[in-house]
Amino acid sequence: MLDESLLPDTIQSIQKYMEMESTPTYENVLEVLTSSVMYLLLHDMEKLLNILYRIDVNEPKVKAAFAQNNPKLIAPTIAQLILDRELQKAESRRKYK
Repeated sequence: MLDESLLPDTIQSIQKYMEMESTPTYENVLEVLTSSVMYLLLHDMEKLLNILYRIDVNEPKVKAAFAQNNPKLIAPTIAQLILDRELQKAESRRKYK
């Protein structure tokens, strides 16, 4: 279950890597993130891979997403992985503060 109070910290963290306006809901964040990932898939794969590495997204899950061979399927999956990882990190920061 999503802790909505983690969303502002998560958005702020994602903004370090991708241009993204602050959005109020989980769904909006996911939608904007999916668009950003789609753009990077089509125009700057190296930057996308660098972002995934820096965020520390689970590599086997990323490989499974790329195995779909369709950017319209890959982008939402990768966006979800990024958002999930950033939420995990926000939760850890809060827990060990």
